[in-house]
Amino acid sequence: MDKQQLDKLIEETFPTLTPTLRRAARFILDHPGEIALQSMRTVATMAKLQPASMLRLAKQLGFGGYEEMRDCFRQWLTERDSMFTQRADLLRKGSHGDQNCELIREILKAEQGNLEATFSAQRYAPIIAAHGILTHARHIYVVGLRSLFPAAYYFSYVCGVFLNNTTLLSGVGGAFADELRRIGPDDALVVFSYHPYAQDALRAVQFSREQQAKVIAITDSAVSPIASPCDVLIVVRNTTPSLFPSVVPALAVSQTLAALLVANGSEDSLQQITNSEAQLKRFSVYIEQR
Repeated sequence: MDKQQLDKLIEETFPTLTPTLRRAARFILDHPGEIALQSMRTVATMAKLQPASMLRLAKQLGFGGYEEMRDCFRQWLTERDSMFTQRADLLRKGSHGDQNCELIREILKAEQGNLEATFSAQRYAPIIAAHGILTHARHIYVVGLRSLFPAAYYFSYVCGVFLNNTTLLSGVGGAFADELRRIGPDDALVVFSYHPYAQDALRAVQFSREQQAKVIAITDSAVSPIASPCDVLIVVRNTTPSLFPSVVPALAVSQTLAALLVANGSEDSLQQITNSEAQLKRFSVYIEQR
């Protein structure tokens, strides 16, 4: 069993685990490097659990013991480090950009796989469900922090062309909490978050749930910290040979949700788009084509 298969097994088994083993499972998914490098006792201490909990989880997942499970992560770490080290060496020594072209092809292949997995037929239902919540929301709050800010910004920007009920939680001037202050039961929060998960994104989800607002989570795992409190979960695949997890699938979901709102909008929405277009022209925002 490789790490990808193990991750999938943990996600499938997660709902059946005890609360303690869920904590252990989430720690394993969130800290694969630590699992590969540290002893069971050290990992348990980091997770604030007993070593026996890590052992029980390994056995419940079908391993003979913890070390057998840990071998999956050791192999993954070896392959990951070797892959990047070798690629860096090839890029440095490559002639006429051949190796650069290969890296471009690998990135393209990874993104194609990400989009195919994210938009597979079985993933349509949560996207449609998210659209339903957004259609009936009094106000829509949007958050995506750090590398996922573009996905949140795009959705908020497009919605701003034809809706007047969208707020992007940017945290400018340290006002992140202030921007979410008025969220309530008739509102919705759209949150984009990947591992490593931003603290403010989780706080936004928790606060929104406390205020009984609907939460739409776009994230990279079914056991993401923002997954269990949400009303609609959209899981995206974000693998890439680049430095950070791919933002392409999250941005694609952002585009899709915005497109669904436009496609199913009222005549008033169309008029708002016309008004927005006229206002942009009034400010000479774009270069006039002659």
